[in-house]
Amino acid sequence: MLKKELKLIITFYTSSEAMATERICREANIDGKLISAPRDLTSDCGISFATDISNKDVIEKLLKEKKVEYEKIVEIEV
Repeated sequence: MLKKELKLIITFYTSSEAMATERICREANIDGKLISAPRDLTSDCGISFATDISNKDVIEKLLKEKKVEYEKIVEIEV
């Protein structure tokens, strides 16, 4: 069984916002990837972005600057 890790998960209303977040983070050299939204979280589009929890403040700032809408940001084990 794979060991679960604490990750920062961002859920979105649309897949285009999820893909925009992936692009913005890649351009800012922030590691992360698009994943299926965990079952315990709601995600209108079914896609979420997972990254290290240490990136939370930077990502929130970037998404605000770039006007990317997201549903919520949570820390959970995945």
